[in-house]
Amino acid sequence: MVPLIAQALDRAIAWRTGRRYPQHLAQYRAMERWTPEAFEAWRWERLRAQLDHAARTVPYWRETFARLGARPADFTRPEHLAALPATTKERINAAGDAMTSTQPEPGRVTRSSTGGSTGRNVWFLIDGEAHDRRRAAGRLTEEWDRVRPGTRTATIWGASLEQNPSRGAALYDRLTNRVFLSAYGVGPSELDAYAERLLRLRPEVISSYPSILLDLARRWGRDLCRRLGVRIIYCSAEALFEPVRAELEDLFGAVVRNRYACREFGMVAADCPLGGGLHLMDMRLFVEALPTAEDPELRELVLTDLDNRVMPLIRYRIEDLARPARGPCRCGRPFARMDLIEGRVLDVVTTPDGRSFGGTFFTLVLRPFDRSIRQFQVVQDRPDHLLVRLVPGPGYDGAARERVREVLAGTFGPALAVELREVDEIAPLASGKRRFVIRDLGRDERR
Repeated sequence: MVPLIAQALDRAIAWRTGRRYPQHLAQYRAMERWTPEAFEAWRWERLRAQLDHAARTVPYWRETFARLGARPADFTRPEHLAALPATTKERINAAGDAMTSTQPEPGRVTRSSTGGSTGRNVWFLIDGEAHDRRRAAGRLTEEWDRVRPGTRTATIWGASLEQNPSRGAALYDRLTNRVFLSAYGVGPSELDAYAERLLRLRPEVISSYPSILLDLARRWGRDLCRRLGVRIIYCSAEALFEPVRAELEDLFGAVVRNRYACREFGMVAADCPLGGGLHLMDMRLFVEALPTAEDPELRELVLTDLDNRVMPLIRYRIEDLARPARGPCRCGRPFARMDLIEGRVLDVVTTPDGRSFGGTFFTLVLRPFDRSIRQFQVVQDRPDHLLVRLVPGPGYDGAARERVREVLAGTFGPALAVELREVDEIAPLASGKRRFVIRDLGRDERR
């Protein structure tokens, strides 16, 4: 009965607030039965419309098209898109308001930011229509696993332990069988409390970061994990390696699905239930997979958002690598596939008193300093020592440095010493990927 009530409540809230994700979800369901030719024609029409909108209303793109002597009408084939320069985090930050449309779609606009997989922050705007299409795409992938509003779900994600939801949000969570738990600072007392809440809920679904969930599951032990009765585990925000997937499946006795998502674009790709790799959300994104010099099997992902009109992200370098899959999927869906997504490699930092902090914690805690810190990297080289490398920005000074130190020291306490080190640059790994949270105990980084 609860799922039926939750689904009715979800539809009522969408109608009352003017959200359009139920309509978009219905459209995406229908697209799963389209022919590849019909689907590609629809996508190309959406891409051309986005290019036209950007060229007319976004100062940065208007100047870019003029400098190239090009018009959106000139782009008649997908390979023509390569004539446009790639968008990077640095270009977005440098362009500022010039990246924003002077004629956005009517409705709500939200401002968000991300450090992505590189430890470099970027701010962007998202309009309401894009939000609704993102939600619809996420819902579609959940329906592949028979997950709908009302399915008992536990989300172990990024938020402070002190977060207190409003009464309305808490009531909504109860009515829809949802529990939200912070992924950060989980010590022995929180670990026991989490186990008690999850045993009461008996979630069918757990959503979390693979690194932090594996850390919690190892501490709980296989017997307790199995008692939770989990059916599906959704892992996102970090690379999911096959040994981690296998261990999580053994601990929980559940299927683990990889979901590749980011703040800039929402859901980008999700595992096919039939094991055909990750399906790209082609109904929302135009994805280019460009060759890399490091590995002939891997491609750099360059993404164009087909929905967001307030700040069109065109040919955006997400700085992640993937291995394309070959041939159609046996599920019959017309969406493209990737065998592997790489690039978001994050470790878990642990304090001497037994608390754990997933790598994404640092993107949140350092977000207020995005104007004064261009890039950062965190290295735990000893159980009681944390080295934080910072590439200073124009607003970085002694006061900013002290605030960063206070924030980190206040989080970890005196048992974990925090050393700040300003550097000119943070080099990528030999593969070209960047890791901004590394746990390598025993390596002396103080040189």
